Amino acid sequence: MSVWAVSISRRASDGRERAHAVTIKNWRSTAALGILLICALSLATQVQPAPAPVVRGGSGGMATRSVSLYLDRERGLQDALERRDRTAVAALLADDFALRSSAAADVESSEDWLRREFSSAPSEGLVRDLSVREADDLAVVSFLLDRGPPGRRPSATYFVVDVWRQSSQRLLTRSITRAAGAPPKSVRPTGRE
Repeated sequence: MSVWAVSISRRASDGRERAHAVTIKNWRSTAALGILLICALSLATQVQPAPAPVVRGGSGGMATRSVSLYLDRERGLQDALERRDRTAVAALLADDFALRSSAAADVESSEDWLRREFSSAPSEGLVRDLSVREADDLAVVSFLLDRGPPGRRPSATYFVVDVWRQSSQRLLTRSITRAAGAPPKSVRPTGRE
Protein backbone atom coordinates (compact mmCIF):
# COMPACT_ATOMS: atom_id res chain seq x y z
CA MET A 1 0.00 0.00 0.00
CA SER A 2 2.69 2.53 0.92
CA VAL A 3 4.85 1.55 -2.10
CA TRP A 4 2.09 2.47 -4.50
CA ALA A 5 1.40 5.76 -2.74
CA VAL A 6 5.13 6.59 -2.84
CA SER A 7 5.39 5.83 -6.56
CA ILE A 8 2.44 8.09 -7.30
CA SER A 9 3.90 10.92 -5.27
CA ARG A 10 7.28 10.59 -7.10
CA ARG A 11 5.58 10.88 -10.46
CA ALA A 12 3.44 13.70 -9.21
CA SER A 13 5.01 16.62 -10.95
CA ASP A 14 1.97 18.61 -11.87
CA GLY A 15 -1.12 19.36 -9.77
CA ARG A 16 -3.37 16.89 -11.56
CA GLU A 17 -1.44 13.78 -10.48
CA ARG A 18 -1.00 15.16 -6.98
CA ALA A 19 -4.78 15.62 -6.66
CA HIS A 20 -5.19 12.01 -7.79
CA ALA A 21 -2.83 10.83 -5.02
CA VAL A 22 -4.80 12.78 -2.41
CA THR A 23 -8.08 11.29 -3.72
CA ILE A 24 -6.70 7.74 -3.37
CA LYS A 25 -5.54 8.53 0.17
CA ASN A 26 -9.03 9.95 1.09
CA TRP A 27 -10.72 6.92 -0.45
CA ARG A 28 -8.61 4.58 1.67
CA SER A 29 -9.46 6.52 4.84
CA THR A 30 -13.16 6.38 3.98
CA ALA A 31 -12.97 2.65 3.25
CA ALA A 32 -11.17 1.96 6.54
CA LEU A 33 -13.80 3.99 8.41
CA GLY A 34 -16.59 2.09 6.63
CA ILE A 35 -15.06 -1.27 7.55
CA LEU A 36 -14.77 -0.22 11.19
CA LEU A 37 -18.41 0.93 11.17
CA ILE A 38 -19.59 -2.37 9.66
CA CYS A 39 -17.62 -4.35 12.27
CA ALA A 40 -19.07 -2.25 15.09
CA LEU A 41 -22.64 -2.70 13.79
CA SER A 42 -22.23 -6.46 13.40
CA LEU A 43 -20.95 -6.72 16.97
CA ALA A 44 -23.84 -4.59 18.23
CA THR A 45 -26.42 -6.84 16.56
CA GLN A 46 -24.85 -9.96 18.07
CA VAL A 47 -25.04 -8.64 21.63
CA GLN A 48 -28.40 -9.58 23.20
CA PRO A 49 -29.81 -7.06 25.64
CA ALA A 50 -30.64 -8.42 29.07
CA PRO A 51 -34.37 -9.03 29.48
CA ALA A 52 -36.19 -6.31 31.33
CA PRO A 53 -36.97 -7.30 34.90
CA VAL A 54 -40.55 -8.25 35.60
CA VAL A 55 -42.05 -5.55 37.75
CA ARG A 56 -45.25 -5.96 39.65
CA GLY A 57 -46.44 -3.24 41.82
CA GLY A 58 -48.04 0.00 42.64
CA SER A 59 -48.61 3.04 40.56
CA GLY A 60 -44.90 3.31 39.71
CA GLY A 61 -44.68 -0.27 38.40
CA MET A 62 -44.65 -1.17 34.74
CA ALA A 63 -47.90 -2.56 33.41
CA THR A 64 -49.54 -3.02 30.04
CA ARG A 65 -51.93 -0.40 28.78
CA SER A 66 -54.89 -2.71 29.42
CA VAL A 67 -53.83 -3.56 32.97
CA SER A 68 -53.32 0.13 33.80
CA LEU A 69 -56.67 1.09 32.28
CA TYR A 70 -58.71 -1.58 34.05
CA LEU A 71 -56.81 -1.22 37.31
CA ASP A 72 -57.89 2.44 37.34
CA ARG A 73 -61.49 1.43 36.55
CA GLU A 74 -61.61 -1.26 39.23
CA ARG A 75 -60.07 1.03 41.83
CA GLY A 76 -62.48 3.79 40.81
CA LEU A 77 -65.42 1.41 41.27
CA GLN A 78 -64.08 0.29 44.66
CA ASP A 79 -63.56 3.91 45.76
CA ALA A 80 -67.12 4.82 44.71
CA LEU A 81 -68.46 1.83 46.71
CA GLU A 82 -66.46 2.89 49.77
CA ARG A 83 -67.73 6.51 49.48
CA ARG A 84 -71.28 5.21 49.10
CA ASP A 85 -71.60 7.18 45.85
CA ARG A 86 -74.53 5.45 44.15
CA THR A 87 -74.42 7.76 41.13
CA ALA A 88 -70.72 7.09 40.43
CA VAL A 89 -71.21 3.33 40.78
CA ALA A 90 -74.32 3.32 38.55
CA ALA A 91 -72.39 5.24 35.87
CA LEU A 92 -69.90 2.33 35.68
CA LEU A 93 -72.51 -0.44 35.48
CA ALA A 94 -74.30 -1.61 32.34
CA ASP A 95 -78.10 -1.42 32.34
CA ASP A 96 -78.34 -5.22 32.46
CA PHE A 97 -75.52 -5.72 35.00
CA ALA A 98 -75.59 -9.04 36.87
CA LEU A 99 -73.65 -10.25 39.90
CA ARG A 100 -72.89 -13.89 40.70
CA SER A 101 -71.59 -14.74 44.12
CA SER A 102 -70.63 -17.91 45.93
CA ALA A 103 -72.69 -16.61 48.86
CA ALA A 104 -75.99 -16.67 46.95
CA ALA A 105 -77.38 -19.08 44.39
CA ASP A 106 -79.35 -16.42 42.53
CA VAL A 107 -78.03 -13.81 40.13
CA GLU A 108 -78.30 -10.30 41.58
CA SER A 109 -79.20 -7.20 39.60
CA SER A 110 -77.36 -3.93 40.08
CA GLU A 111 -80.15 -2.61 42.33
CA ASP A 112 -80.06 -5.65 44.59
CA TRP A 113 -76.27 -5.60 44.77
CA LEU A 114 -76.05 -1.87 45.56
CA ARG A 115 -78.82 -2.14 48.16
CA ARG A 116 -76.86 -4.92 49.91
CA GLU A 117 -73.49 -3.15 49.56
CA PHE A 118 -74.75 0.17 50.92
CA SER A 119 -76.73 -1.38 53.79
CA SER A 120 -73.67 -3.10 55.28
CA ALA A 121 -70.87 -1.35 57.14
CA PRO A 122 -68.35 0.26 54.81
CA SER A 123 -65.29 -1.88 54.21
CA GLU A 124 -62.18 -0.67 52.46
CA GLY A 125 -60.85 -2.83 49.69
CA LEU A 126 -57.55 -3.17 47.88
CA VAL A 127 -57.52 -4.39 44.27
CA ARG A 128 -54.38 -6.45 43.53
CA ASP A 129 -52.94 -9.09 41.21
CA LEU A 130 -55.07 -7.88 38.31
CA SER A 131 -54.92 -9.43 34.85
CA VAL A 132 -56.82 -8.61 31.67
CA ARG A 133 -57.87 -10.64 28.63
CA GLU A 134 -59.42 -8.72 25.75
CA ALA A 135 -61.60 -10.24 23.03
CA ASP A 136 -63.49 -8.13 20.52
CA ASP A 137 -65.49 -5.60 22.55
CA LEU A 138 -65.12 -7.42 25.88
CA ALA A 139 -62.41 -7.35 28.52
CA VAL A 140 -62.28 -10.09 31.15
CA VAL A 141 -60.61 -8.69 34.25
CA SER A 142 -59.66 -10.91 37.18
CA PHE A 143 -58.10 -9.82 40.45
CA LEU A 144 -57.94 -10.32 44.18
CA LEU A 145 -59.83 -7.93 46.41
CA ASP A 146 -58.57 -7.62 49.99
CA ARG A 147 -61.19 -6.32 52.42
CA GLY A 148 -60.32 -4.81 55.77
CA PRO A 149 -58.60 -1.87 57.40
CA PRO A 150 -55.75 -0.36 55.37
CA GLY A 151 -52.24 -1.24 56.48
CA ARG A 152 -53.37 -4.38 58.29
CA ARG A 153 -53.83 -7.96 57.28
CA PRO A 154 -57.08 -8.24 55.27
CA SER A 155 -60.06 -9.70 57.08
CA ALA A 156 -61.13 -11.42 53.84
CA THR A 157 -59.77 -11.86 50.32
CA TYR A 158 -62.09 -12.34 47.36
CA PHE A 159 -61.42 -13.58 43.85
CA VAL A 160 -63.28 -11.34 41.39
CA VAL A 161 -63.90 -11.74 37.67
CA ASP A 162 -65.41 -8.71 35.93
CA VAL A 163 -66.49 -8.51 32.30
CA TRP A 164 -66.32 -4.99 30.86
CA ARG A 165 -67.73 -3.78 27.54
CA GLN A 166 -64.86 -1.78 26.08
CA SER A 167 -66.92 0.48 23.79
CA SER A 168 -69.20 1.77 26.56
CA GLN A 169 -66.65 1.36 29.40
CA ARG A 170 -69.32 -0.25 31.55
CA LEU A 171 -69.29 -3.35 33.72
CA LEU A 172 -71.54 -6.12 32.36
CA THR A 173 -71.12 -8.82 34.98
CA ARG A 174 -69.19 -9.62 38.14
CA SER A 175 -68.46 -12.98 39.68
CA ILE A 176 -67.10 -12.95 43.20
CA THR A 177 -66.08 -15.69 45.59
CA ARG A 178 -64.20 -15.74 48.85
CA ALA A 179 -60.69 -17.05 48.31
CA ALA A 180 -59.90 -19.98 50.57
CA GLY A 181 -56.13 -19.75 50.38
CA ALA A 182 -55.35 -16.47 48.66
CA PRO A 183 -51.68 -15.61 48.33
CA PRO A 184 -50.60 -12.89 50.74
CA LYS A 185 -50.03 -9.39 49.50
CA SER A 186 -46.56 -9.21 47.95
CA VAL A 187 -44.01 -7.08 49.74
CA ARG A 188 -41.88 -6.62 46.61
CA PRO A 189 -43.20 -5.23 43.32
CA THR A 190 -43.83 -8.03 40.81
CA GLY A 191 -45.34 -6.45 37.62
CA ARG A 192 -49.02 -7.14 38.08
CA GLU A 193 -51.27 -5.07 40.20
